[in-house]
Amino acid sequence: MRKIVFTFIILLALTTILSAKSNNFVTVKDGQLMRNGKPYRFIGMNYWYGSLLGAKPGDRARLKRELDFLQTHNISNLRVMVGAEGISRNDSHLKFSLQPKQGEYDDNLLDGLDYFMAEAGKRGLTVVLYLSNNWEWSGGFAQYLEWNGKGDYPYPTVAGWSNFISFVGKFYSCQECLDAFNRHCKFIIGRTNRYTKKAYTADPAIMAWEIANEPRPDGEKNKEIYKKWIGDEAKYLKSLDNNHLLAAGTEGSRGTEDDIELWKAIHTYPDIDYTTIHIWAKNWSWIDFDNFDKTFAETKEKMQQYVHNHAQIAAQLHKPMVIEEIGFPRDKHLFNPESKTLSRDQYFKLLFSLMDGTLKSFQGVNIWAFGGEGRVSDTQYKWKAGDQFVGDPPQEEQGLNTIFDTDNSTWKLINQFNPVSKK
Repeated sequence: MRKIVFTFIILLALTTILSAKSNNFVTVKDGQLMRNGKPYRFIGMNYWYGSLLGAKPGDRARLKRELDFLQTHNISNLRVMVGAEGISRNDSHLKFSLQPKQGEYDDNLLDGLDYFMAEAGKRGLTVVLYLSNNWEWSGGFAQYLEWNGKGDYPYPTVAGWSNFISFVGKFYSCQECLDAFNRHCKFIIGRTNRYTKKAYTADPAIMAWEIANEPRPDGEKNKEIYKKWIGDEAKYLKSLDNNHLLAAGTEGSRGTEDDIELWKAIHTYPDIDYTTIHIWAKNWSWIDFDNFDKTFAETKEKMQQYVHNHAQIAAQLHKPMVIEEIGFPRDKHLFNPESKTLSRDQYFKLLFSLMDGTLKSFQGVNIWAFGGEGRVSDTQYKWKAGDQFVGDPPQEEQGLNTIFDTDNSTWKLINQFNPVSKK
């Protein structure tokens, strides 16, 4: 009798796994992203604050309107932050913390995440959820270091960038921090959505878990320990959820100390299902608005080369590549929705044209970032309490990289090139 019961349990578990795999989940087969037995290629959006709109007081009415808008415009994939860590003591740090203290969670923000995922699932959208962040605007790795007695949080605007980066680099050798991060991942991945009553591990609306947003070695000396941690963390997260894809969340060679071989190495791990890169013309000083015409031409060349270099390696690894962040300022470095986006549209058009099939590994792009109904003015710079979310993090110019719902020329371009629109 025991043998029969044991066999039944095993068969039930296998049936659950196979059912999950065949039920709308995004998978990888022969180096291609697949969904419902067909190649899954997309132009999507970063919508990191989606769960904050789903919380109370957030703006659930706005959230639903914006998700409807995205669905109408054939956006099928969103990249979203699970939540911020720590209590803000600096303007660059989000005021809404999912994990205000280590291991303690704001139930309202958990509810917002559940609500967001339920609404995304209703519309057939898929979501990439990143579990933490390398940067100060959502607490991230540095917060785990402070929580575990490794020093006070060195906000870059106070301590300087070099001190901040040096501090974050200690994360990979802080065992207490890694253990706490793993407990956080286990808690989130192990959730059951209170709206759908569905376990997160069984939710096809999740395309992938992502270890973190832009995890970097943060120092040449950390390369090996960083590489080992990516592999160890990937294996651990897969042990929690083998139904979903897993990504590292890296920027490409710019996020691995300009070492493309290190980028290749961390994507060689079998538990990392697809490769990621980010492209930031302004942040990487490719574009100079005081010498725009010359540097814009150079920027377009650099962007194409960056895509090609990484796509070729992804093809060698037989894994898809997703450009999960690419942003470009509005014309004349303005912020408000009335300003033009002619240069941005040219830049995006050039990028989208690379998805024509020549670079077979390049299968998706998430634009930074969707601002939807949010509005700003040219006098508004950093985010402050009471402001609407518009896609740019709190420490950056609000509206600079935003795709508003009124940016009609950009939406027309997205629809023209979006593989989803052509089906």
